[in-house]
Amino acid sequence: MSNDLDYLFKPIVLVTGFGPFANHPVNASWEGVKLMNKDEIEKKHNIELVQIEIPSFTLEMQAHRKGYQRMDYLDKCPVNHICPVEGAIRLHTKLNVERICKEFNECFDVEKMKAVSSKDAGRYLCEYIYYTSLSADNARSLFVHVPDLTIYSAEETARGLEKVLDLCMEQLFEIEDSKEVSEKLQNT
Repeated sequence: MSNDLDYLFKPIVLVTGFGPFANHPVNASWEGVKLMNKDEIEKKHNIELVQIEIPSFTLEMQAHRKGYQRMDYLDKCPVNHICPVEGAIRLHTKLNVERICKEFNECFDVEKMKAVSSKDAGRYLCEYIYYTSLSADNARSLFVHVPDLTIYSAEETARGLEKVLDLCMEQLFEIEDSKEVSEKLQNT
């Protein structure tokens, strides 16, 4: 009976890519997200994967609330250049981004595919969205910039995004496992 209800309690993982902007009529992030093996990932991690359109994979460590002065694709900009979500001036992900990059780079030939960390998401749509996500849950939020399709194919981008997701999920499960062990020790 509980197996019939499992879908109600699966974690939801939101994977975003974006449409055209500035001088990029095709955005590599969305092309990669579209090609991710959704069914395989959901089965592997027992999650619900939601894919939404947003010279290395750049994993962002933080986002700022202020400083959004560039107009978006529709010539819009936040009022007073500030994200309206209440919170600190700067928010950080609790995921170990340096570790994710290190483990990612150990899995791929760094001459062909590489991940790096960043503390500057660009004070544009990406950082605005990341700040909003971090303010909701900084323990389980990560923003990844992907290079143009001239650097990696959409297929390579998808494989790289899948690896980043795998590494994030490993960290989250480690945290959950350590919490369970701690709770069990406290109850003995």
